[in-house]
Amino acid sequence: MKQLAAILFLSIILHSASMAASRDTIPVIHFQLVDAVNGNPVALAHAMNLVKRVGTTADMLGYFKMPISVGDTLLISAVGYHEMRIPSWGQFTTDSLYFPIKLVPRIYEIREVKITRFGSYQRFIREVARMELPKSEQEIMQERIEVYFQKAIKQMDLKNLPSASGFTFGKDWISLQKEKIEMKRHEEIKWDIILKKFSVEQINLLTGLDGIDAIRFMEFCDFTEGFLLIASEYEVQKSILDKFEEYKKRSSTKNNATN
Repeated sequence: MKQLAAILFLSIILHSASMAASRDTIPVIHFQLVDAVNGNPVALAHAMNLVKRVGTTADMLGYFKMPISVGDTLLISAVGYHEMRIPSWGQFTTDSLYFPIKLVPRIYEIREVKITRFGSYQRFIREVARMELPKSEQEIMQERIEVYFQKAIKQMDLKNLPSASGFTFGKDWISLQKEKIEMKRHEEIKWDIILKKFSVEQINLLTGLDGIDAIRFMEFCDFTEGFLLIASEYEVQKSILDKFEEYKKRSSTKNNATN
């Protein structure tokens, strides 16, 4: 019996030693959290490695350290700031003194709650508790990037990733994806503005032209993107009508020359 107990005790010690050794092989990376607008440190924020289930709290200057390896996801949350998820694909190394993380301040837009003289404080509390805060553009973009990254990382061979030595603080992969999404969003907004002022439907309402005739007239107008973006709807409509008078004269001239 004593021999069995000794064997169990020895196995527990060996298992603990192996677990400690495996933890020691995971690099511990130092970070600092700063405000993305003014650059001030963000104190007492919460940081968690979602894969390894390890958490910590930043100090008063925004510094914290975390064991993190390839494939892990770092979750940062702080009062007054947007939550940030940072997937690790090998960009963090112990060569650097620390890695700065910029947190974007959050502006809360709370809809109006009406209180009548027949209401009560308890009813007011219930109304506030039922309110749903709409997602901000920052949160929507963060979700898109995270979904995109998770799809990409599943197709990557994490064992054969190139070494992250010589990492610089230039634009990383996530920043480039954010820029691409932002550019696409601005492009969509631009075309929404243009199509509200200058489209086949607008041409049909103002001139009666439709189908291929409307498209030919739009080519004849030859308006620039800059004009359609800056000009008011009234200015665009007036220019369309002026061009239509010119278009009709040119069309009638061509018909007379043909006859």
